Amino acid sequence: MTIGGKGDGSAVLNMVATTDSLFIIKQSSVHEIRLADQIDPDRTNINLPNTQQLFAEAGSESDIVARTLLSADALFTKTHFPDAKLRDRVVLMSAEIMTQLLAAQKVLDHLEADQEKRIADIEASKDPTRLPAVTEVETRANTFIQKAEHTLQAIYRLAEIFYGPQMKAEGKFPDNLAVTFTKAFGETDPSTAYAKAVALFGHQVRNARHCVEHRKENQRIVARDFQLRPDGKVYPPSIAVVHPKTPLEETDLAAFMSAWIEGLTAVTETLLLYLAGKNHAPFGNFPMGVGYVPEEQRAMPKIRVGYLMNMGGQLHRIG
Repeated sequence: MTIGGKGDGSAVLNMVATTDSLFIIKQSSVHEIRLADQIDPDRTNINLPNTQQLFAEAGSESDIVARTLLSADALFTKTHFPDAKLRDRVVLMSAEIMTQLLAAQKVLDHLEADQEKRIADIEASKDPTRLPAVTEVETRANTFIQKAEHTLQAIYRLAEIFYGPQMKAEGKFPDNLAVTFTKAFGETDPSTAYAKAVALFGHQVRNARHCVEHRKENQRIVARDFQLRPDGKVYPPSIAVVHPKTPLEETDLAAFMSAWIEGLTAVTETLLLYLAGKNHAPFGNFPMGVGYVPEEQRAMPKIRVGYLMNMGGQLHRIG
């Protein structure tokens, strides 16, 4: 079959396999392939075709795709994780995180495109009384926050693949990962510091979501369209979070969205590193580990993680 169309790049750049499906990664898209034997193992319908379906409208050129699904594929290989069911769970959860992040990114992309267009329209009109407006600012902000919180929950479900019982026993989301890592690896382990930082970010995301879904006078989102202020300048759409524990002063809405997307993407990539580094099969006597691959050694520029060996004081990518 011919995968995809003309708009998503011609080359197949990577393939990520699970037991039941195959993800085909092109430059600007991800496609899911399922064979007829997987759909109908007993072959009750001999005419059933193999199928392809667009899975994501972003591909290898996307930081989100590279730092979620493709990073999971680079770290959770058969060599280091021989349990196929475990690998499947990691890949599929990474794919879920990827789709949630891409949905959040789409909200940001639409906002930025609308801002640019509205500004251009007003400038062309040359009417000083007219202000640009993207409209539905609060709805956009609410939608983004909900998608960000869904992403955060999926990230914790990724950790639960390896530490589910411990996390369940160690309190409530989002603090349970930090407690689990502290007990498992100690206060001084880098993974513990990471998990504590994620918990702080998690409270911000979680409380913002409460502001959206359980609005109160002291728990709400304030989203504004373009504004003319006393200094004579027109300011872009903004957001403020009113919350007793995690308030946020008024800030540029697009910048807020961009920072959260980058934060959630980085949290995912780093979690994949820690999960792989602490749970892979033994390397034997070779001094190997996981980490960030030197840029000149990367198989694909945006996939930053992999297995490394120290050779003569220099780190070299393996595989």
